[in-house]
Amino acid sequence: MIRPASFITLILCISFGSNQASAWAPQPAGDVSRNDFLRRIFTTEALPGALFLLMSTSSSPRPANAAPPFAIMEEEMGYFPVTDERTGDTVMVPSKVKRQSTDQAVALAKYLQSTRATMYGAFWCPHCSRQKELFGREAWKSISYVECSPKGYRTQFATCMERGVDGYPSWKFGNGKSQGGEMELLDIAKMSGFLDKKGDGAFDASLETGVPPLGGASCQ
Repeated sequence: MIRPASFITLILCISFGSNQASAWAPQPAGDVSRNDFLRRIFTTEALPGALFLLMSTSSSPRPANAAPPFAIMEEEMGYFPVTDERTGDTVMVPSKVKRQSTDQAVALAKYLQSTRATMYGAFWCPHCSRQKELFGREAWKSISYVECSPKGYRTQFATCMERGVDGYPSWKFGNGKSQGGEMELLDIAKMSGFLDKKGDGAFDASLETGVPPLGGASCQ
């Protein structure tokens, strides 16, 4: 069971952050965007102090309809912090997939599941987030996913190290093939053997719409 990290816990934790200075070090003007700034402070040991600052940047009362800091994080960065009640550790959870899946994406995902294909990723990686959106929320439920970041929820960091994963997302397919970097679904269908089994007409890339282009790169 997990729950949103409480304000009290986060405020207490600020006194224990030993490396906060590096996260808050001045940066050259214009070099750090709001999104980059949030990502920098929430992926360093300055996490507790950063959360406290976000929650107390103004002494004036907040409007009743103001978005909470965690909602802002989820919207802009694609993840948010929670407290694991079993260990008390603060971990990061990726936001849920929003796009609706096509029937062919669901069929592809079920094929990947049946052949034990696996995607390795990290909660903070935008290419991983887009890869999930390419599948859509219904199809993504069938994908075997391994979290590689030590600070991610249900991390399997040791497994990622053992298998030589050095970029995200990384795919390892059931037919022995592997590929690093963000992949379009048609390319996954080809490399995984889905089209070999179902036929070339089993996947129409033109039906996969509604995902902003990001480019087939990877996070390191």
